[in-house]
Amino acid sequence: MSLDPHLLRVLEAMPAEFPLPIDWAAVRRAAKAAEPALTGPGGAIPVKAVEQHRIDAPEGLPDVRLYRPDGEPAMTIIHFHGGGFTLGDLDTADHTARKICRHLGAIVVSCTYRLAPENAFPTAYNDALAATKWALARIAALGGDPQRVVIAGDSAGGNLVAAVTITLRDEARRAMAGQAQLPALRAQLLLYPGVDVRESMREAPSYQADLDPSTRAAMLAECISAYVQCGSRADWRVSPLAADDLSDLPPALVVVLTVDPLRDQAVAYAARLRDAGVACELIEFSNLTHGFCHISAIVPAAGAAFEDVLTRFGRFVNFGNGGK
Repeated sequence: MSLDPHLLRVLEAMPAEFPLPIDWAAVRRAAKAAEPALTGPGGAIPVKAVEQHRIDAPEGLPDVRLYRPDGEPAMTIIHFHGGGFTLGDLDTADHTARKICRHLGAIVVSCTYRLAPENAFPTAYNDALAATKWALARIAALGGDPQRVVIAGDSAGGNLVAAVTITLRDEARRAMAGQAQLPALRAQLLLYPGVDVRESMREAPSYQADLDPSTRAAMLAECISAYVQCGSRADWRVSPLAADDLSDLPPALVVVLTVDPLRDQAVAYAARLRDAGVACELIEFSNLTHGFCHISAIVPAAGAAFEDVLTRFGRFVNFGNGGK
């Protein structure tokens, strides 16, 4: 196992450790200051149009941003950014959303959520569920095909995607016959997701090894504590791996990094999906770190890997048979 040398040079300028207690305002300022560099020397990836949409309910729910591709959209992707539930917004995810839009020829509905520690669990989950339902209810009006809707998220965004898909499955199961339902999600893309915040996660070999210079286990623990606060870590809405039933979920493409502290829990989640009869494919990169998709414009190896993931996801979705 050897990390990409270009990636390591970039990470040297992006500190992954901060003094305790965490000054979240300072961390966010540092992340915001790094945003312009992440677009790379080529500047913003061009797309046909970018639109801001206001979600009418519930009060306080952030806006969403829609990216339109040139030509007929191949699919609509509802996307949630990462950031440990404490960082990130629509601007943070802009370059990633543009890359997805351009590479897959997809409408991207980029969603954000209120951040911890100011907004504790289950606020981010509630925001993600509301944003997903808002998009699903308006797919046709937004220019998408209701039969070609998928969902994606990285890190904390992957956590939210996993929890939202379980919720939507449960609601569909409870729906009365003849009752109008939202369009079904055809697939999910989970990029290095955090799917287990229980204390037992610390026992995983990948967490114990703590080899990822971009995402230290200590910082992960601080992010989790900031979000969960007084909530139960065993609640499947924050630990989807703790859910009793993972059957009847959308087909999943799960991406992990060998050095990532979250690797083992994501691998376990993929295994449980397969055991539950869900079509699931696992991709692992040994030369990259957590968050690689956000540096795809400035680290060639990360760019190549992200494009490979998107290409494989486009094939994986396989709308002709629902990905199975």
